Parts: sequence; structure tokens; C-alpha cells
Amino acid sequence: MMIERMDKITAPSSGERAQRLYEKNIELENRRRRSAQARIPSDPNAWQQMRENYEAILLEDHAFSEQHSIEYALWQLHYRRIEELRAHFSAALTSVGSNASQGVKGPARPDRITKIRLQFKNFLSEATGFYHELILKIRAKYGLPLGYFTEDSDNRVVTEKDGKKSAEMKKGLISCHRCLIYLGDLARYKGLYGEGDSKSREYTAASSYYLQAASLWPSSGNPHHQLAILASYSGDELVAVYRYFRSLAVDSPFSTARDNLIVAFEKNRQSYSQLPEDVKASAIKESPVRMTGKVRGKGDVKPAPKDTNSEGSQVKERTSTVPETYKSFCIRFVRLNGILFTRTSLETFAEVLYLVSSGLRELLSSGPQEELNFGADALENGLVIVRLVSILVYTVHNVRRETEGQTYSEIVQRAVLLQNAFNAVFELMGHILERCVHLHDPSSSYLLPGILVFVEWLACCPDVVTGSDADEKQETVRSRFWNDCISFLNKLLLNEPMSIDDDEGVTCFNNISRYEEGDTENRLALWEDFELRGFLPLLPAQTILDFSRKHSFGGDGNKEKKARVRRILAAGKALANVIRVNQEPMRFDSKVKKFVIGVEPQISDDCMFATTYVSMPPTDGIMYEKQTQQTKNLDVLRPNPELHMGGEEKYGNIFYDLKFVRSKCLVWLHGMVKRVNKIICWFWALYL
Repeated sequence: MMIERMDKITAPSSGERAQRLYEKNIELENRRRRSAQARIPSDPNAWQQMRENYEAILLEDHAFSEQHSIEYALWQLHYRRIEELRAHFSAALTSVGSNASQGVKGPARPDRITKIRLQFKNFLSEATGFYHELILKIRAKYGLPLGYFTEDSDNRVVTEKDGKKSAEMKKGLISCHRCLIYLGDLARYKGLYGEGDSKSREYTAASSYYLQAASLWPSSGNPHHQLAILASYSGDELVAVYRYFRSLAVDSPFSTARDNLIVAFEKNRQSYSQLPEDVKASAIKESPVRMTGKVRGKGDVKPAPKDTNSEGSQVKERTSTVPETYKSFCIRFVRLNGILFTRTSLETFAEVLYLVSSGLRELLSSGPQEELNFGADALENGLVIVRLVSILVYTVHNVRRETEGQTYSEIVQRAVLLQNAFNAVFELMGHILERCVHLHDPSSSYLLPGILVFVEWLACCPDVVTGSDADEKQETVRSRFWNDCISFLNKLLLNEPMSIDDDEGVTCFNNISRYEEGDTENRLALWEDFELRGFLPLLPAQTILDFSRKHSFGGDGNKEKKARVRRILAAGKALANVIRVNQEPMRFDSKVKKFVIGVEPQISDDCMFATTYVSMPPTDGIMYEKQTQQTKNLDVLRPNPELHMGGEEKYGNIFYDLKFVRSKCLVWLHGMVKRVNKIICWFWALYL
């Protein structure tokens, strides 16, 4: 008797309560469908009851909710109502348009449109309030701090301490992440059906919700996909492609993004075809860059000066303003990456790359001071460059992926795609590095965040750096890039002298994948790290970073600038272990604190003058210890022309002036340099 009474008193488990509520909703949904088929108005209270039941299940049993996709079912409940209201609104618009075209005088249809719009707006606002309250309830259930979404450091650290608590909190975070995406969608619909200034306000709110969702779960591609949709509303092809790429380049990609990318690239192809006809010399179709000689001052592969000037002058005639130039550049840049992503129109790739390269060089400008041609201010310019670099990085990342069961033709096509992708990324990044070399203070340049992203990616991808399968054209582009890279690194060292350990780059990227404990300067997450958090190609470099500090976008102080420079140099040192330029190794000379090309000379300390860079011009960052016939920057050791050949008593007056001489016309053969060095060492031995 007592046992039966106790069984009746025992409360049902959370799973049982969730199951009952779920079964009730199935019954209510079946009633709704029967009413719809019979064209009978459904019970207005049924929808509200279903929403309350779904909410109760979410808060009652997380495992049951995940098993039955309750969060998605709850959103679909709202989405069906949204679709109904959108259909009513479209029908009203069509009716008004039809009556107006036929000259029919009917009832005041505009009033009906206004009424439906207001009804739609009220529903979206009410749903927004519901999801805000749901987030608060989820936070309370899982013990999430109320200020979590402000990215406060204490709140971020708490999820990493207690293992069991962390697992529970992660469940709550993912639920909040999804709610934020739904809030973004609600705001986006408000914008779509809003009027006047309210449209831009709602789109801004939607963007904010999506960005918060991305910060809560960086491994999810969903918020980036929604941000891409927002960008497509404004016709910003560059941002749309960037966000679609981001939605794919994460641990939990949003698969729909791939299909939407195909559509976006097709629209871009049409935009590209409508651009004014450019100068398209036949030689461009064979190669995006042309050799003007085996040796150049800053590199060997630039468009010929005559053609460059001609292109530049015609660009200026064609586009009278910087915004128009930038718009054309963005269309071409997206087209370039679209060719590689869709693997179509490969025969036009070299031509498009040439035009993109020319446009980038024009926008980068020249001189010791920067011009803000990519946006309104330095921050916006820096963000654009980071996004350009990220698109290039993902393009290479996507092409490099190998799939099983490839046919011979697919293998051959992949090889061609890789060659084109590497040509593009190293040529365009070479222009950016070269621009920094010519700046008065490159450490403060808006280009630096993008450069950091690129060199750290390279440092994590030694197979990309070595380029073992590179053809002659790619070898040429790579050689120029590495020359520009060394010049840039040495310019940073010249402007921002700092101490870097000999093994620092190796430690960061090739060994334990993290900095030493307490090395907070290198572990400091910068704004570009927050922007690209979760980006799959950069994950190896991001594992060492500390994202716990409060982040203000673009708020770079002296500490952040130094950290950025230090990380670039560390990545450069890691790269120096695998790079070879014309069969010559790149290395960091710890004695002179410079990056150099050439093997370390095996000579005594007394003959160290032969590798002492006492006469290095301040604007030239590349040093060579051994010259080859194909040297790109001919900075060679030469004896002083006033060298005396008299008796032994005259050797005390000999002054060996060792210079790095830049020459664009004269090629110093390798054998001649060896003989000159032998003569210098011989005289030095006599002097001693």
C-alpha cells in the first residue's frame, strides 16, 4: 500500500517531462495541419502553446533537446509565421501594382500594405523580445555571467578552468550562439521590410548579433554565412566572398555557403564583363608578369616599365576617382578568386591577375607616406587588407585540399590551379611588402596586420613555402617575393630594433607551438587575431594566443604595435629555416641582427670583415654573402677602387671599404665575385 503511494508521489524525470511536452506539440502541429487542409482558421492559442512547450523542453533537458533538434523546431515555428506574413505582404504589393497598371480604382490598398507591414513588424519585435528573454534563462540555467557577451576577460577564462563546469557552460554558450543568430535573422527581416533609415539601423543590429554569435563560437560557420547575406544586400561582393569563405574555413562549416558562393561568383562574372575594356596585350595572356631582365633593383618580375606606365595612365583616364578605382579592383579581385574556386575560365586567369596586380599597385600608391585608398581611415584600410589576404589564403587552402578517387584529369587540373594560386598570392603579397619597404615607418602601416596574417600562415605551412613543384614562372615570382620579404624584415629591424632570440621563430611555429610562459608580448591577441579567430588555415598560429583580454577593434597602442612587429620577425625567423632563394638559403644572422641570403661563411673571426655589413644603405634590407648568376638584388661585396698594391709597408694604410652596390643593368658573375673575395682575403692576410 505504501509502495503504491510512493510511486504516485515520485515526480517524473526531466526526460519524461520533456517527452510529454514534445508529444503535446506533435499533437498541436497535427491539428494545425488538418485545419490548414480544411481551410479552417487554426486556434491562435495553439501557436503560443507550442512555443512555450519548446522553450520548456530546452530548459528542462539539454540531451533531449539536442536529440530532437528542439532549438531548430522553435525557430521553424517562428519562421513559418514570418513566411506567412511575407506572402501576405507580397500579395498586397502585387495587387496594388496590378491595379495601378490597369487603372482600376479599388479600395485603399496602400492602407492594407501599411497594416500588414505593421503586423509584420510587431511580430518580429515580439519574437526578438522572446529570444532575448530565452538567452537570459539559458544564462541562468548554465551559470553564465550576464556580462559574457562583452568579451570580458574574467568571463572567458571561467570556461577553461573547471572541466565539468566548463562542459555544462559550453552547452549554454552554444544555445546562446544559436539564439543570437536567430536574433540577427529577425533584425535582418525587419530591415528587409522596413522603411527609410530603419533599414540601415536594423541591418546594423543584425550584423552586431551575428558578430556576437561568432565570438561565442568561433568554430561555427553559420554567423559568417549570415553576414555574407547581409553584405550581398548592399552589393559588397568582396565582403560577401570573404564571409562565405569564413563560413567554410572553420571546424563546423556551413555547407550552404558553397552553393551561395557559386551564385555570388556568377554575379561577379557578370559584373566583371561589364567593366570598361582594359589594355590587354597579347603577352599578358601568357603571363601576368613579364621579365624585364634577370636583375632588377628591388626584384626581377614586374610588368615592364613602359607597359606599367601605359597601364597606369590609361587607368587614370578611365577612372577619375579613387573610389571608382577601388570598386573596379574589388570586382577583378573577386573574379580572380572565383576562377580558382569554380575551376572555370582558367584560360583568362593570367589576364585577370595582371589587371588585379596593376590595380593593387595603383591603390597602394608610392612615396614615404601612405594614402588611405582602401577606406575612410587607417582602421578601415587595415581591415580591407586583412580580408584581401584572408581570401587569398583560403583560395590556396581550398585548392590544396586533396580528395580521394581523383581522376587523372582532375589531378592535372589541380596542379594547374595550384600554380595559378601560388602565382597570385606571392605576386600580390610581394607588392604589399614592397610598399612597406618604401614607407618611412612601416611598423605603423595599416598594411602590417595583413602581413602578419600572411607570414604566420606561411610559417605554419612549410610545404607552401618550399614550393617543390613550382614551375619556372612561379619560381620567378617566389624569388621576387622573398627578396621583398627580406627587405621588409630588415626594414622593420632598422626602424624598430629589438632583441629576438635565435630560436624564437622555431619555438613558436615548428617545435612546441607556443611561446614560453610569461612571454605575454608574443601571446597578445591583436585585433586581426580577433577578426580571424577560428579561421582554419590560421589555427596552428592562434593556439598560442591569449584571447582573454577585453578587445576593442582597432585600438592599437604602442604595446600592440610592438607585439605585431615582434610576431612578424618571429615568423620570419621560422621561415628562414626552410626558404631557399636561387638555391641559396635564407637565414637570420644573429651577429648583425639581419636577415641574409647565403650560407654562413666558414672563416676565422679575424676575417669577419668579409661578412660585415658596415655600408648597408638604410633603405636596402637585403644582404648577400654569396652571389649567384640569378641574384635578384645585386648587393655585392666590392673592393675599394683605391686599393694599393705596393710593398708590405703600405698595407697598413689600406682601407677596405666594403659596399653593397645596387645595380639594375650590370650582372656580376658568380666566378668573378669569388675571385674578388679571394683577392680581398689575400690582402687582408698580408695586412695581418
